[in-house]
Amino acid sequence: MKKWIFLTMIFLGHFSFAQKRDTITTNAPLISTTVYYGNGADLHHQAKANLQKGMQELVFNNLAWYADINTFQISCPEYVTILSYKHRIYTPEIIQKPKPEPTKWLDSIKMLQRQIVNLNSDINIKNESHTKLTVLIETNFNTPDKKNIVSDELIKLANYYTDKLAILKQQIHEVTVKRNDLQDLINTLNNKITEYYNQPNEEKQPKAVGQLIVQVMSSTAGAATFDFNYFTQNAGWSPSYDLRVKSIDNSFKIAYKGMVNQSTGLDWKGVKLSLSTSNPNRGNIMPILNPLFLSLYVPPVVYRKNKNVNVTTLDKVTTVSAMAITRTDSDDGLEMKYEDKGNTAETEDVSPYLNLRENQLNTNFEIDLPYDIPSDGIGYCVNIKEEPVNALYEHVAVPKLDKDAFLLAKLTNWDTLNLMSGPANIILDNVFLGKTYINPNIITDTLDVSLGRDQRIAIQRKRAKGFKTYRKNDNKIEQHAYEIVVRNNKKQSVEMSVKDQYPISRVKEVEVELGDTDGAEIDAETGILTWNLKLKPGESKKIKFGYQIKYPKNMTLQESH
Repeated sequence: MKKWIFLTMIFLGHFSFAQKRDTITTNAPLISTTVYYGNGADLHHQAKANLQKGMQELVFNNLAWYADINTFQISCPEYVTILSYKHRIYTPEIIQKPKPEPTKWLDSIKMLQRQIVNLNSDINIKNESHTKLTVLIETNFNTPDKKNIVSDELIKLANYYTDKLAILKQQIHEVTVKRNDLQDLINTLNNKITEYYNQPNEEKQPKAVGQLIVQVMSSTAGAATFDFNYFTQNAGWSPSYDLRVKSIDNSFKIAYKGMVNQSTGLDWKGVKLSLSTSNPNRGNIMPILNPLFLSLYVPPVVYRKNKNVNVTTLDKVTTVSAMAITRTDSDDGLEMKYEDKGNTAETEDVSPYLNLRENQLNTNFEIDLPYDIPSDGIGYCVNIKEEPVNALYEHVAVPKLDKDAFLLAKLTNWDTLNLMSGPANIILDNVFLGKTYINPNIITDTLDVSLGRDQRIAIQRKRAKGFKTYRKNDNKIEQHAYEIVVRNNKKQSVEMSVKDQYPISRVKEVEVELGDTDGAEIDAETGILTWNLKLKPGESKKIKFGYQIKYPKNMTLQESH
């Protein structure tokens, strides 16, 4: 009997304590944030609370609406023990008719995000398959150790591999389009959620806030400081650049900029920004190579009904594809255009406030300045730094594809610049000339950046009179000849490179013989011809080159890249 009384007293004691547990509410200002490349940000808050001895509940206000609960990291004094915590979107109690959480939209976003992860994985797998298949093709068709394979078998293999590559490219395109559509749908739902919470009602409801509710036990009473940070998907940044060139001294500067956006439901006010090159949304699991098996290609079997006899016959259908070589005679130009409009005005350099922190995996641009970025999903341009760069300038022309000459800046020691892929504004003598693109994902020592077209160099490419086609024995012979004329209409001398090409054969039945190249540098592996010219003001130079193609007369040439 005494034992039951003792247990009852303990239960009542705990129940009484639970009823008397205090709830302490305090604001947790946002101190700094690390914004990740693409999507994602890590938000750092700090708050103070006067604790009592024993168990109590702390409510921290002014958090983001959308926070990954699994990423919360909370630090507190040693005499405080954290028992549990949760995150919620809270509407103040003064509202008579609080809005319910848009559960359907939030659940839809989670489902769509899972689908995007699966699609990204599918894209990665298909890209890897495409790369492996390309390497396999190059290995089989570039080495001369296939003499024991007859022509028909080689043609079948070429046709099979070409079809497989085309199918993979189409599948990658379809999956990418589907992933982009899902991301657009997520953005639409996020905008609807933001409008939903921000839409006022008759009671002039205040804006909903994110809250962190923490249950703690303190061994002593007194003031305590809490630091916590967490990850949210609803923010991100993308790099852009200003390429500033001065003609008076040929100086070259790169101005780094970051386009920062956020729709976390929390306005960032007076926040220190750190722009990270990391992307937490990418998979972090190292790929594993599986055994690669080869087998001979077997043509598909097709059942075909004979029209003359009422029986079904089994025929083997074999297809013969044409030989694959590269030949393009179009003089049409290609031009890449970027629709986004960057801020190209001269701005104050924030380099004195920048701390560049690098580790084994990423680079962080930490800016020791307060920034205000509203939660509206609009991109805000943040200046990062400006650096002078050693650049060599060269004119390059590819008249087969474009009739204009392009001015290139060749950047050396570019690997120390912490560049990322992104659009760049071309600014010559403080005048905006257009846009280009910086792609540092290369393995060469020099980074080529196209600065635009030089209309004062005239170029013409046309067929020469030496073109003819005739038959000899069982072969068909094509003779090609081209003529390129370059004229310097500038007041200064110009050193430039002119590039063209001749086709490469990957099969023994097709023979390509290069003729006179007028002193060009020849890359036999790619078929690229390069002429290095020096042109005085008003000077013109003519370049001629030609080649011959011989192949079986019953075959048709097929061009491919």
